[in-house]
Amino acid sequence: MAFRLVLDDSRPLLDDDSTDSTAPLRRQVDVLRADYGRASRLLLGIAATIVLVVVIFIVTGLIVAVGLENAFAVVFALPFAAIGAAAAWLLVELHRSGRRLSIALADRLTVVHEGGDSIGDVILARTFVFEPFVFWRIAASSLALLFGIMLGSMAFAPTPGDTAIRIAVGAIGALLIVVGCGVFGGVFRVNRAHARRDPVQRRILGG
Repeated sequence: MAFRLVLDDSRPLLDDDSTDSTAPLRRQVDVLRADYGRASRLLLGIAATIVLVVVIFIVTGLIVAVGLENAFAVVFALPFAAIGAAAAWLLVELHRSGRRLSIALADRLTVVHEGGDSIGDVILARTFVFEPFVFWRIAASSLALLFGIMLGSMAFAPTPGDTAIRIAVGAIGALLIVVGCGVFGGVFRVNRAHARRDPVQRRILGG
């Protein structure tokens, strides 16, 4: 079965500007949550990021070892550049579709949890981050940000080194930071909406 950025059940909910729909609101939440929280989305994003990192290293290595004046290096680098472009395109599309899904899910979670005031609501609002689809995205984005900052600092460290290698390390660091921020932003949006089931959080968040 081919991978789809947005499942058919979710698509009508993304095209709707409001939370009104023929489906019950709880059903809409379940559909969007299942789509946004798919493990395949996260794993495909991780794979695309790794591919892009490897391509940057290979192309940079060719430039350093052979040089762009060598026709062999250019010809050999072109397929890797094409693979890197495809991986970058996939990351952008995953981000765009994930952003639409997280916004739609957050909108509906806000409405669904607007009236929560029980002890159960208070507990669930604080343990939502341990839901598998949230937890693993937080873990992945945290690691991406950690390694991105580390590589970025290495690129600007006052130590001798080849300029091309520094550029590659800096590019990979920037890539990981962007990816980490993108994943974490969606998780934060969904978690913030889910937190509204807690009356204390609703007052803090303005509601």
